[in-house]
Amino acid sequence: MERQNQKYHVLARGIIISGENILVAHCKGMDNTFLPGGHVEFREGMRTTLYREIEEELGQDSFVKEYIGCVEADFEIPDTYHQEINHLFRVVLPKISHDLNPESRENHLEFYWIKINEMEQHNLQPYPVRDIIKRYLNNKEGPFWESTFKDYGD
Repeated sequence: MERQNQKYHVLARGIIISGENILVAHCKGMDNTFLPGGHVEFREGMRTTLYREIEEELGQDSFVKEYIGCVEADFEIPDTYHQEINHLFRVVLPKISHDLNPESRENHLEFYWIKINEMEQHNLQPYPVRDIIKRYLNNKEGPFWESTFKDYGD
């Protein structure tokens, strides 16, 4: 039996809000969206990661604000099992608003605004971030933790 590849990811993700809209990323050819951001590199803090990723992806200076919470998730694609930790921060991009979708600096990605109440229709992943965003916007006290894993004792 062939052993399945495994990958572990630590990610910093930005919750970018404008009016009733949230900015999402979409990898061309895929059926889901996700929050802007990316992989933490060695010798790099998460806020620095998020600032760097937004600059690389969108060419924008950003303000990485408060820590919102974390989502652990797993998924499989052919031949590879992925497990990830997504650390979520509120991010402010002073030079953009939901009036215009920002241009991507990476050919495989596109960015666009969706209505916050339409996260499910746009398949925002990992899906537990949807609940965290709603609780955060409803002024619930965080930080928040969600998972796609079944917890022990459940």
